[in-house]
Amino acid sequence: MTNKEKLQNYLIEKENPFLLDDTNNGKTIMLSGAWGAGKTHFWQNEIEPKLSEKLKENNRACIYVSLYGKDNLESLKKEVFIKASSENDLLSKEVSTFGMDVISSIKDSDLKIGIVAKAVSNFNSYRKSNKGKNRLKDGGVICFDDFERKSKKVDLNDLFGFISQLAIDMNCKVVIILNSDVFIGKEAEIFRTVKEKTVNKFLYFDPTIEELFKSIYQNKNYDKLENYKSDILTAIKETKELNARIYIQVLDNCLEWLKADKELGKKIIRVLVLTTINFILNHLVFKVKLIDVDENYHQRILDDLSNSYNGTPRNRHQPKMVKELSINIVDKSLNEYPDISKFIGDDYFIEDIIEQVIINIKKDEKEKYKDIYIDYVENNKNVIRSLNFLYFFGIHQGDNEIDETIFNEINYFVASGILI
Repeated sequence: MTNKEKLQNYLIEKENPFLLDDTNNGKTIMLSGAWGAGKTHFWQNEIEPKLSEKLKENNRACIYVSLYGKDNLESLKKEVFIKASSENDLLSKEVSTFGMDVISSIKDSDLKIGIVAKAVSNFNSYRKSNKGKNRLKDGGVICFDDFERKSKKVDLNDLFGFISQLAIDMNCKVVIILNSDVFIGKEAEIFRTVKEKTVNKFLYFDPTIEELFKSIYQNKNYDKLENYKSDILTAIKETKELNARIYIQVLDNCLEWLKADKELGKKIIRVLVLTTINFILNHLVFKVKLIDVDENYHQRILDDLSNSYNGTPRNRHQPKMVKELSINIVDKSLNEYPDISKFIGDDYFIEDIIEQVIINIKKDEKEKYKDIYIDYVENNKNVIRSLNFLYFFGIHQGDNEIDETIFNEINYFVASGILI
């Protein structure tokens, strides 16, 4: 049983699963995992729909609340209760009648649309809030997400205290989705302290690349990619990236390419997938061009372009030594680092390049040029990582080489979103 299946079984499927067992009312659990591993997708697609159906049998609510931009705990509390009342609750006949009573009781001189609308709105919010409390009390479930996107106005200690008290007061279950490493500095210290006091159980979401891909691929929009599914997954696995949002973008790009009646063979899929991932990670695309070395030989080179893809190389004066050294380091590292895809994106890689730059500059020129090269490396880390990303995966040479026109078309499409 996979990690995802074990969590799903534990939370909602086994006999007396955690989220349906009333003995767990009042408890708070934390679902953590690597950034981008698909925790939110897992909750919203694998847990929440099934859990909501089961809770409805007892008129209990399961709601999802994003903390994105939230700057006030009182308004957050109102949102929780109103969401719990029902997702699409419109003004009922009862509220409409009450609204008419309010209107008839107001003197003509005071009859202003704003006053009436506010009175009706306040009553409707009050009614929804009470209904929401009843649907959460004694068994409802609240999921809080996007902690790293909360407003700085909300104190982390107060937020955890609010969540813990909400679970106790409502005798409901609270699920927190986050990573412990989203907090830094003072907030990191607060988190370490309060999580032990407020969280009753910790669960770790740790899917494999294949599991996460399969979960994302369930979207029926991707049915047309069935014949290419295996090749797309193979290309993703090469990068060892575990990120739900990246997978969605990759699949969307492949789908759009296919819908445009473009050829989608194995080599093109590989370039399309890797170029998409490179662009997301490093915000760069490349253009292949041929240069004359002599009258009998042509060489293919990569020029990095701005993300607006305006056709102008961002670093026309890129020091040749840095480019050559970074490629050589990747070649050397293939035998030394089992997880080269991680290594080429790490700051240790940048440090290695700087070290090699210093070693390779001629002694009599070291002091003169050292700072120029080192400054270039420091100021163009994403360019170097991107360059090596492409060289490592060999999408411009050897068995994986494709026509430069197609390569450039793919890069233009990934950067601009427009198919030529």
